Amino acid sequence: MKRNTLFILLLLSVALKVSAQLPVLRVSFKGSLADSKDYLQGNMSLTDTDGSVIDLPAKFRSRGATAREFSMKPSFNMKLREVDGTEIDSTLCGLRSASSWILDAMAIDRICMRNRVAFDIWNEFSKLPYETQFGSRNGTVGKYVEVYINNKYYGIYCLTDRINRKLLDLKKPQVEENGTYTVRGVIYKHGTMNLLDQNYANTFSEDSATLVIEYHDAWELTEPEDYGGMQAWGPLYEIYRNRGNFEYVKEHFYLDNLAEYQVFIMAMGIADNWGNKNSYISARNIQADGNKRRFVYTPWDLDTSFGGGPKGEYYDGIYNDFFKVSDIPSISSMPIPFGTCNSQAEFKELLKEKWINGRKNAFAVTSVKNKLYAYRDLLIDSGAWKKSCDYWKTQKYTPCYVDDLAKEIDYIVEWYRKRFAEMDSYFGIDPSGIEELEYLPSDDVYYDLNGRVVKQPQHGVYIHQGKKVLFYE
Repeated sequence: MKRNTLFILLLLSVALKVSAQLPVLRVSFKGSLADSKDYLQGNMSLTDTDGSVIDLPAKFRSRGATAREFSMKPSFNMKLREVDGTEIDSTLCGLRSASSWILDAMAIDRICMRNRVAFDIWNEFSKLPYETQFGSRNGTVGKYVEVYINNKYYGIYCLTDRINRKLLDLKKPQVEENGTYTVRGVIYKHGTMNLLDQNYANTFSEDSATLVIEYHDAWELTEPEDYGGMQAWGPLYEIYRNRGNFEYVKEHFYLDNLAEYQVFIMAMGIADNWGNKNSYISARNIQADGNKRRFVYTPWDLDTSFGGGPKGEYYDGIYNDFFKVSDIPSISSMPIPFGTCNSQAEFKELLKEKWINGRKNAFAVTSVKNKLYAYRDLLIDSGAWKKSCDYWKTQKYTPCYVDDLAKEIDYIVEWYRKRFAEMDSYFGIDPSGIEELEYLPSDDVYYDLNGRVVKQPQHGVYIHQGKKVLFYE
């Protein structure tokens, strides 16, 4: 009996170790990501944690302006394509079926999770104002993988989907047989590395896929990428012409979405996303009337959240606090149309309302801490963190990392506790006397703040044994 028990325990132990492993992605191509501006044709092979393997033709290109400075561990785009260019949709690591993917190297992020955790928080906090086949998700999702490039180990990456037409449910261009077309759904990406000289307004790239609309204020046309021109860019010009008109903003944007985006930037301290880069605005159909023509904000590239910096320079308890919570609503370089919104009492009240709701759920310290801890445990227990760190120690040029991931995460949790308190102070919320609970004993009695018995408490603040408690399900 003891022998059988020991055997079962041994099997369980092996199973747990196997399940903790990360998927392995091997990519191969001829040429150098660092040297080529074009996509390089090759192949990908993904071995998932259950042993299943997906082998597909693909092409690859490096991505990211700052990321290219860390070419020893390149971030890159991966498009699943036949040699003749035919798209291949595939579900990778249980993520949505897609033909275009991002391999985020996280080379400037010493904990390799700022972007992922911040997007998880955003996806929980803010939803699209309309339904799609993916529910109402307005941000990326991703899975950690270990990457080999041309049979050379490169360590931990995050495989993520993209902000694109399919995710946001945008209308394709209507193309006629004679070649004329009508642009409908659009996505503009704020910021670009394609135009080196951004000193001149109304400067287009040769293919009209990039526009400097004002001095040092550039945009890329993400959708539709093959139909650049004034037909596609016209609505963006219109936004700039009317940015000082709050009634126009309310008619052409969703105020809830704008307020959620700003609260997110404030709470996460993402200075790199409050100005002329690292965000998207999209509209489902610029030819339609009403809500389908309204614009939605979506964040992007959240590596400087949680006190991070653009070169991995902040760590070991010292973090970037360049933008205080109170700085963000007043900074002169805030993106359109936030300058107009922040002068309005209606919008200020909406910001406070969003924080009051968010602090109980997506932004709650316990909720954020648990997300950080879950990724910490995955990276450590899989052995991938040690393997990656050990490899990069042997290289002449290295990305940013820390040996003691658990210690660094604890420092970042403390950073966030302080940021949470700073948010409360800014919005005039007194959290004194509220105790945080991660679980509630089921046999106790709980009351809401109006004194009514609550039989099945979920997220929120309750009265328990004469004290206020903040509970996260």
